[in-house]
Amino acid sequence: MTESRGREPEEAAFRKLFEAEEAVGLAVLDTTGRILFANAALGRLCGAGPAPQAACPAASLFSAETAQGVAEIVRAALAGPPAPPAVLARLADTTLPADAQVEVACRPLRGEAGALLRVTDVTARRRMQAQMEEGARLQSVGRLAGGVAHDFNNLLAAITGAAEAALARGPDAPTAEDLRQIMDSASRGARLVKQLLAFASRQALAPRVLPLAETVEAMAPLLRRLIGGRHLLALDLPPAPGPRVRVDGSQLDQVLLNLAVNARDAMPAGGTIRVGIETLALTADRVEPGAVVPPGDWVVLTVEDSGRGIAPADLPRIFEPFFTTRRADGGTGLGLSTVLGIVRQSGGHVTVASRPGEGTAFRLWFPVAMEAVSVPAPVAVPATGAARSVLLVEDEAPLRRLAAHALKAAGHTVREAEDAEAALEAVADGFVPDVLVSDVTMPGDMDGIALADALRATVPGLGIILVSGYAERAVGEGVAGRGYSFLEKPFRMKALLAAIGTASS
Repeated sequence: MTESRGREPEEAAFRKLFEAEEAVGLAVLDTTGRILFANAALGRLCGAGPAPQAACPAASLFSAETAQGVAEIVRAALAGPPAPPAVLARLADTTLPADAQVEVACRPLRGEAGALLRVTDVTARRRMQAQMEEGARLQSVGRLAGGVAHDFNNLLAAITGAAEAALARGPDAPTAEDLRQIMDSASRGARLVKQLLAFASRQALAPRVLPLAETVEAMAPLLRRLIGGRHLLALDLPPAPGPRVRVDGSQLDQVLLNLAVNARDAMPAGGTIRVGIETLALTADRVEPGAVVPPGDWVVLTVEDSGRGIAPADLPRIFEPFFTTRRADGGTGLGLSTVLGIVRQSGGHVTVASRPGEGTAFRLWFPVAMEAVSVPAPVAVPATGAARSVLLVEDEAPLRRLAAHALKAAGHTVREAEDAEAALEAVADGFVPDVLVSDVTMPGDMDGIALADALRATVPGLGIILVSGYAERAVGEGVAGRGYSFLEKPFRMKALLAAIGTASS
């Protein structure tokens, strides 16, 4: 009796700690593995599944495919020390997300028969770990895609330039038609490469501060024509002008078009596509399917459909370039990877929630821009047509020869260089250019931007045109910040000639 009275304070303290635990589900089990009593946290974790009631077998709280593993560690714990290793399981609540998981541990009670069951929700932790691994993998794929795109764009530029030069010589009609087909095919290839660069976050952007609600509203008529009469576009936008974001407006339009097309295709019999905007202030990391959004002030653009949804097995792969479930319908698998790349390059995140048969919601997270809305300044266009001296810097010899030929044919004086060092030597030898045309990425210690900075400091009034098929985020902003012109590869020779004519310091 005395011993029983001595244990009462200890048991009361245990009960108090047991009930006070709010984050972890706890249950005391009898010698058969049935629940004697459980804390409120375990009841909350079980949600709409079986409740942790007295005399209920502990394993019954978990899904059929994981209950056996829980039953085994309960039996091992009841058999005596040591405690068995914890296992991952899924609760029986069918309303939980597909990736919801708990960690289940069980150990013998000290000094008496029975066991203590401990259930910890590890969904957020495992999501974060999986997304960090996925982010690292996609970053590697992005670097590879960006490198391939750079080399491929150089080849396309040479193909386009050669076909354009041959067409300018006035060939017979069948040959001219073949050359135009070559140029059209090169243009399609260039669009494909542009999507790869968007995924790799290596395209040149022209970001400015925009009122997001007004931008979406302006796109609405085009979106309605695109989705057709069987689909309704419903807008849930804040009053104008609404929150501001810093983004390339044309790229944002591309994002909306891609998501609207996906939503339309997910509802072949018709339905409603909802586009909404909200502002959220996060004080801690938010773990969502697709990304871990850090603390800060965010503008969230949501595009939601009520279509067939995305299969759980496909959901982790939807942003991979060339992954598509609609290959037979002509899908390229680059639409969502382009969306991800554009938003990521704008400093944002993309999250996605989907259930088969219940629809899909894409949420685009953009940092709130505190600056005033940017209004593009009108560009003064100098008189064109005057012959100019051009320093042409390009490491791809075929493309350099084609560009030099086109410039000379237009009456310009051209000095060719294969890298920045050769270009500096040409100027040191006495060549004074009116315009520098340089690739951004070149072999050697200097890239095109560094070369342009160096020459502009020594050649007064030098016009700068930088060209590239591969531009890091900083390149696009660096070009705009310095007032340099930018020409994206592959370009038509007439575009180069037009840029030469309008280039100014």
